[in-house]
Amino acid sequence: MSRWIWIIIAVAISTSVYFTIRYGLNPKPIPVMNLTQFENLEQIGAVVYKRLRQNIRQERVMVLGSSPELNGEMSIWSGFLKTALADKMKIDVFFQRHSLIEMPKIGEWETVQFDASEMNSGKLYEDIKARLQRGHLVVVHTTTIEGSHLVKNSLSKELDRVLRQPVLSISTFVLALDQTAEDDLQALCLNSPHDDDGIFRLNCAADKAAKKAIRKKPDLTKIWSVLERHGLKEYLLFLHNN
Repeated sequence: MSRWIWIIIAVAISTSVYFTIRYGLNPKPIPVMNLTQFENLEQIGAVVYKRLRQNIRQERVMVLGSSPELNGEMSIWSGFLKTALADKMKIDVFFQRHSLIEMPKIGEWETVQFDASEMNSGKLYEDIKARLQRGHLVVVHTTTIEGSHLVKNSLSKELDRVLRQPVLSISTFVLALDQTAEDDLQALCLNSPHDDDGIFRLNCAADKAAKKAIRKKPDLTKIWSVLERHGLKEYLLFLHNN
């Protein structure tokens, strides 16, 4: 009988750890790529794919989140997708948020535009679900605010629910290497404990990444990037592009 008790305890601990990682209020970020200098933005995308290759190849749906305030961000995703296709990834369909700059068509995939009304009605999620194939990848390109698991009622969270499994999400955010801006954001995080929508969680994650990076005194005229995992399948890609 004692053997079964220990098995039950082990299962309970494993389950609690899983849900803490997946749903925890403040999961500790796990470094995937520390502060790194790049020559161009496509190079960042290529490196990110290579770092996450084993994870991505197991997925059927992947969400890419873009921050409109970042300059030339499409070049990151271009490098990412070129590297994926060179690695023989099969991308059949690319769901493109209507409000964003359209992603250059690198492969032979079908591009499907969507807007907020299709997210609100649930049509988008059913369309994505209908396009899933084993060994193939569906890519969804939206904004970071809509795509990140850290944000309440995000597209990624709704996909988790509809597909009954967590989807991999990679979202970009500004890496503020300006000390004044970093100090202002730190004060905001410390004085804003209540976060109903998750936006503060994103801002504070960026603040912590910037705080670590500033200690290394990077050359602000260069391109810098940091990649972290936040939770089970949530990746944040922070970018400083002078």
